[in-house]
Amino acid sequence: MQKQCIRIRCRQFIVVFLMGALFFSTSLSNAGENILPFSIGEEIQYSVSWEMIRAGKAKFKVLPFTTLNGNKAYHFLLEVTSNNYIDMLYKIRDKLEGFTDIEFTQSLLYKKTQSGKDKREVMVQFDWEKKTARYSNFGGKRDPIQIPLKTFDPVSAFYKMRVIDFKTDQNLFFPVTDGKKYFMQEGKVLGRAKITLPSGTFDTYLLVPRVNHLSGVFKKSKNPTVKLWVTADDRKIPVRIKVKVFIGSIIFDLVSMK
Repeated sequence: MQKQCIRIRCRQFIVVFLMGALFFSTSLSNAGENILPFSIGEEIQYSVSWEMIRAGKAKFKVLPFTTLNGNKAYHFLLEVTSNNYIDMLYKIRDKLEGFTDIEFTQSLLYKKTQSGKDKREVMVQFDWEKKTARYSNFGGKRDPIQIPLKTFDPVSAFYKMRVIDFKTDQNLFFPVTDGKKYFMQEGKVLGRAKITLPSGTFDTYLLVPRVNHLSGVFKKSKNPTVKLWVTADDRKIPVRIKVKVFIGSIIFDLVSMK
């Protein structure tokens, strides 16, 4: 039972972290390749804690350009690793990948490799002629779902968020899919805030999504909240994501960036 609880909580760390990114992945006008706030080789690492217990780390990487169906594409990677303490209960070595068109307007492919007893080899293929996304796990395919143009997968959403020019009291809406379902997310930019972490002091925008309507850990919580502190500079890097749900507070803090 204890291992099952740890497994659920660790998986939820990943879910709530990506929800933060999903929140502000709004559909914007095309972003030129030369003005994006990230570049090939960028790495951003976070520590993950639950109720003061260090649980592991999450690392985002911008990998070299790749080619999908003959077209140049962005390739993003998120690696989630549990620490030695959590490993004794439930080891996590997960890898999530997002691919977008070179104009950075929408996703082309999403992959998730999940370790442990709940092993998964997920692939979500986007067909923009039909405006569909199709989910498969170990080759077993679901029926495609309809999605609008400029929809992003969870990993690519983290980077799309960073293209937005935030403004105080700004309301945002955007389309998101993990291949199993599609929904319109909404939220608000509350304003500017200073925050001090072990990695430094940052001038940020404080962002709050609406999460009451979401499923999983959010649905089970009476008053769930998610808050993001995103640097108020050209790079727009989330330095902290704090989630309060029924299992407690989950915090992602920036450790390093390059």
